[in-house]
Amino acid sequence: MKRCNPEQTLRAAGVGIAALALLLVPALFPDFLVYQFSVVLTYAIAILGLNLLMGFNGQISVAQGVFFAVGAYTTAIFMTRYGVNYLATLPIAALTAALLGLMVGIPALRWQGLPLAFITFGLAVLVPPLALKLEAITKGATGISLPKPAAPFWFPGNQDTFLYLVCLVGVAICVLIAWRLVGGDTGRSLRAVRDNGLIAESLGINLTTVRLAAFTTSAGFAGFGGGLFAIVNAYVSPESFQMTKSFDFLVGAIVGGITSIAGAFIGALFIVFLPDWSADMNIALSGLIYGAVLVVMMLVARDGVVGLVSNLAAALRARIAAPREAACTAKTPDRPNGRQFQI
Repeated sequence: MKRCNPEQTLRAAGVGIAALALLLVPALFPDFLVYQFSVVLTYAIAILGLNLLMGFNGQISVAQGVFFAVGAYTTAIFMTRYGVNYLATLPIAALTAALLGLMVGIPALRWQGLPLAFITFGLAVLVPPLALKLEAITKGATGISLPKPAAPFWFPGNQDTFLYLVCLVGVAICVLIAWRLVGGDTGRSLRAVRDNGLIAESLGINLTTVRLAAFTTSAGFAGFGGGLFAIVNAYVSPESFQMTKSFDFLVGAIVGGITSIAGAFIGALFIVFLPDWSADMNIALSGLIYGAVLVVMMLVARDGVVGLVSNLAAALRARIAAPREAACTAKTPDRPNGRQFQI
């Protein structure tokens, strides 16, 4: 009979509790907060893609906000100009962002670390003013307003609840894809390239293919999240996707934990709600409060919130197991004295 692993049991229980909490959000919070939680889910998808790239593959990107914006504009344009169903625009948004990620990733393969960060930072700086200039496509500073999908007649809740559940289904799909990627041979290849490229190459792993696939997949995730954001927000403009958006996603990934799937949700909650809460406390000091909390988080939890919780859980397990081990040692008879030979 197979013994149950307590760690796996606790992890499964945590996943179940988190899923239940997400399902209960529309029943526990007013409509505006439900809308904010929908935005959290769209951000979590983008951060999840960044975790795949940074945490599991070791590449640094400061352009996740760019791919998020591309996905949002793709959904908005296809809905308003071509009359495409809002759900049908989501794979198109993901594919468009993934193609842009592929185009950026190919020349960026020659550089890793800080040079790659500077390249993606340049892209993050370039895109917002470019969106303002391309008025024929993006409508410039005016932005694009799109119709908010109405809840179907058979749905018992209101519009905000329906859109939240649409985002929740999208998140579930992305989490399943990410879990499948990091849990199998692909995940081992990603981590091998991250840890030591030379050893990974000696084991037969194609560094170019793995790095490019990680960059493209990460961009596709961001595009998918951006498409959902456009549907939930019903409006996109260059002001929504300033350079700081990419830094927000980077902060969210680091705060939540870049080597975890759950960290994406914690990071998204951080970047959506903390600025609002700090502004409510003191609007003049909101930036200072946000920065101070971020610094404290980095000092207390260098591996993110998920890493901190994992370390605390491991310490607690060790403390609980210590008396048992001591009792077992006390029951074990002492070895007879004699010369100890070293082999």
